[in-house]
Amino acid sequence: MIDLGPMTDKFSETGQKVMRRAIEVSRSHDHGFLSLSHVFTALSEIESALFAEAMQIVGVDPRSVTNLLDQELSESPRHVGRKMAIPEETRDLLNRALRRARSQGRQQIESYDLFATLFTDPNGAPAELLRRLGVDPALAVVVDDKISQRVRRKEEQIRDRTFKIWKMQSFNFSRLTPGFLNSMVTLREKGVTPALWDTTDVSLTEHERQQVEAIISSLAHKSIVLMNDATIWSRAIYPLLFLAEQGELEAWAQLPLKAEYPRFVLEGIADGALGYNLSGPSKSFCLIVVEVKRESEAQDPLPQLYGAMLAAAKVNWAQDNRVPQEIYGCYTIADNWIFAHGQVADIEDLRPTMTVALSRAYSEKVEAETILRILKSITSKFTQGLDDVA
Repeated sequence: MIDLGPMTDKFSETGQKVMRRAIEVSRSHDHGFLSLSHVFTALSEIESALFAEAMQIVGVDPRSVTNLLDQELSESPRHVGRKMAIPEETRDLLNRALRRARSQGRQQIESYDLFATLFTDPNGAPAELLRRLGVDPALAVVVDDKISQRVRRKEEQIRDRTFKIWKMQSFNFSRLTPGFLNSMVTLREKGVTPALWDTTDVSLTEHERQQVEAIISSLAHKSIVLMNDATIWSRAIYPLLFLAEQGELEAWAQLPLKAEYPRFVLEGIADGALGYNLSGPSKSFCLIVVEVKRESEAQDPLPQLYGAMLAAAKVNWAQDNRVPQEIYGCYTIADNWIFAHGQVADIEDLRPTMTVALSRAYSEKVEAETILRILKSITSKFTQGLDDVA
């Protein structure tokens, strides 16, 4: 392909196919430059169905257009030089096509971007060619709109096919990567936000303090390092989740979770959860817990946690349609807890938005009461929210 400077990598596969064919047409006539007529001719071949439909819309026989294009090319002057020249009007076409692609959320020019952009200039060569074939000048001005309608239909068909492929794929949030999240979700991370967690005014009853003391005692004279993950979970993590139950809020472990967004499906097992009706079809969540395995090559736990929170938020949205959805999460490493507060918006859009604020790490051996206060502040908030709705 000829050197288009910074535009060289701006073409998709179909866009490159059109440009290559346009260059071949120019070279076959020994023209030495790339004109709009060369691009128009290439499009008439590469996008033959779209070309025929567009010409019929404005009342022109497609064959008469190609015949006139051939005549123009045979009479076109030649450019003498070592490199193929690109006239200003052609560069302008490519720039406008790129802007069109970006307005559609794409970074590369497709063949139909070139087609739709070709007629945006009512004084350009393609529009002039149609006028020579008897197309009313006023109609030539709106050719772009009529072609754009057909192009948009094609774009929607391509997008629908793409989304169907995506919908057939499920992603387990235990194996999510930062790259996947950034490609599918607009992620806004606020980092560690102490004020969100360290200012809870929830008090504990004497009975709760006694139970917390019993949990700490069960850990005090044992080596956490030597305990396996299942033992730590049963002795340290789940008992605090159980203590945080309020009203109809339940604590569960090993809960299957699945949610479908417009472009992807998230599924997996939540190591722990606090929510309503977790055994039924109308379940909803206030907190999702992810247990991080203590492995030598452990992955970053945040993508897994964010994926589980996104899935829980979508399940909640199906029940109440609230936007944004507020959801809490937490990941545990041994007896350490790191909390996350999430808000998920644009749930029905192609690219949902998730805003997350994290807590510092809390060690259960020395901060068990603080952890329980945070858990109870979360459950209190959701219990109050349920009362407000009722």
